Amino acid sequence: MSFAPLPLSSKVTVLRGLGPARAAALQEAGIDSLRDLLWSLPYRYVDRGSLRPLGSLEMRGFEADPGLVTVLGTIQDLRQSTTHVQRMALTEVLLADETGSLRLVWFNQPYLGRSLKVGDRLLVFGNLFLGRHGLEMRGPQFELMERSGDIGWVSRYLPLYRRLGPLTGRVRQKLVVEALGRAHLGEDWLPLDLSQDLPDTLTALRLLHEPPDSSEAQALEEGTTPAHRRLATEELFAFSLGVALRRAGRLKRRGLVVPTSPELRERLRAFLPFRLTGAQRRSFKEIVDDLTSGRVMNRLLQGDVGSGKTLVALLSMAMVAETGGQGALLVPTEVLARQHAASFQRYLGADAEAMQLLLGGMRAAEKRAALARIASGEARYVIGTHALFQEAVAFHRLQLVVVDEQHRFGVKQREALKEKGGDPHWLVMSATPIPRSLALAVFGDLDQSVLDELPPGRQPITSRLFKPDLAERAWELVRRELAEGRQAFVVSPSIDPSDEGKVQLRDIQAMEALLRAIFPDEALEVVHGRLKADDMAARMARFVSGEARILLATTVIEVGVDVPNATVMVVDHAERFGLSQLHQLRGRVGRGAHRSHFLMISGSETERLQTLVETQDGFRIAQRDLELRGPGEFFGVRQAGLPQFQVADLVRDRTLLLRCREAADRAVAQGLSEAQRDWLNREHARLKLAEIS
Repeated sequence: MSFAPLPLSSKVTVLRGLGPARAAALQEAGIDSLRDLLWSLPYRYVDRGSLRPLGSLEMRGFEADPGLVTVLGTIQDLRQSTTHVQRMALTEVLLADETGSLRLVWFNQPYLGRSLKVGDRLLVFGNLFLGRHGLEMRGPQFELMERSGDIGWVSRYLPLYRRLGPLTGRVRQKLVVEALGRAHLGEDWLPLDLSQDLPDTLTALRLLHEPPDSSEAQALEEGTTPAHRRLATEELFAFSLGVALRRAGRLKRRGLVVPTSPELRERLRAFLPFRLTGAQRRSFKEIVDDLTSGRVMNRLLQGDVGSGKTLVALLSMAMVAETGGQGALLVPTEVLARQHAASFQRYLGADAEAMQLLLGGMRAAEKRAALARIASGEARYVIGTHALFQEAVAFHRLQLVVVDEQHRFGVKQREALKEKGGDPHWLVMSATPIPRSLALAVFGDLDQSVLDELPPGRQPITSRLFKPDLAERAWELVRRELAEGRQAFVVSPSIDPSDEGKVQLRDIQAMEALLRAIFPDEALEVVHGRLKADDMAARMARFVSGEARILLATTVIEVGVDVPNATVMVVDHAERFGLSQLHQLRGRVGRGAHRSHFLMISGSETERLQTLVETQDGFRIAQRDLELRGPGEFFGVRQAGLPQFQVADLVRDRTLLLRCREAADRAVAQGLSEAQRDWLNREHARLKLAEIS
């Protein structure tokens, strides 16, 4: 039976054998079209050459064969029972081939008794263990083979697909085979410099769903075949094209022109406590050019810890505030808002009366007064948290919004603030350096300024890593610094006690008790996220003033805290933090005239943490952090705006992303080809792009 060819945008329900339950399972997994189905690649490939005859599995000394083992056999016996001690459901299978047999064991999976039966052929992969009855596999993965209507294993590689509810991996394979046979592509829409030496889309999909025997096993598993590169290139170019179109649309929007003059420049110089670094001057000039261009500014300002982003933000807000407008600084926490307010007061001097802090925890009368000053325009520098999104907040003439750590705010929140000022200019600040590939992915439609110099006078920080049994060395160093009149930070990863795996995690209460025992004569303050805003502010103030000598905290001190007399920080259970987060914490010391120390205590992941000991370059640390944790967890929270790619990988394919970005910019500047317009108009809903006319 022949069928008419179908475009990849066709609904997956056109395929045979898809009842309501199976269709619903696909939809729940985000598979609505043939493209979605075909881009959902096998999660692994089994190489027929890697199959081990059951009779070849053996003991080696007192251990079983090491590593993952793949076997194929027939169920000879199946039994279910309950263990005597913990009363767990136990499923036991005796798997056999012509060379021997192997015991398979599953715990707490009683449904296997209904899905398996004697005579079934199973493809099984797992690790071998020595049990009471000899060799066995415990909790192995398996695939049912050669049931009625199933696809046989006739090639070298067998692709395996994850089960989706009632849709087994083998049924998914049947759907994929039909989709490959019916899918039709129009003209290639990739630019020639990207598609050269790569297979076309359908060929690439066939190579990955039905790998020829000549395929290289390692490249298939690692996603580095030319077929993978073709699909990854399509994803990254499509994304880059969407970003380039949004950016082109933004550049057409008219923005408020902020006037400048020699008198304004003199007023701004008066705010400077010291000469700007070359990087600060370059970045501020880029911002000034945006503000005076007549176009809406959308710029990302990023730099290493301590590179002076706050001062550049202040100068940008001052340029607006000193010419009759208002600037708003949006921050994620009240602690950070108060810290920024304190910094602004120092810089602004007598002009600090034009600044207004707006926090959710304010008393009603205090908040009413703040709202009135903002609405009248009396407050020209506004610093606030999520309270700035409230409907009651009305600005007199909002011209610039500075966002600190944009990834902590949702798109709707940012849009709510935008509506309060018509179409204000936007400056986004990143707390730590962002690797270029991730910056393009998350902030791709923003222009970028980079602060790659530290202001003069920053003292070097000595970083050391101690195992728990040598922690006394860290406390001795703290004791020496306190004796010199300095102050210390101690960071705990947890407010509550927890026992994860075999590691007992020391919580903040236990650490407080330890510190009071080690330093009984030192004033100690404790801060964490569950404190009320006023209480936390009072405790922080006692540390900033020097009344408290030790500050024990969770990561609420990660950004914004500026105590030049604090020269040592100890991080307990450092393995619980990402590298960029630790680098950010390290930036809380080294702000004064004295040498500072950053001490990590950890009994695991020492190789990863050694990166902090070896370098203070935030850009190198950020790239290493991205490689280790992946883009989804890089920011410490799941990034809602991060694009989800099915084949492309922002770490592995970072060079390819840069090539796609350049190609997309060229395509938009020169005009899209007919094939690109057709493709975008078909895919605009999935890509969340405006339709191209």
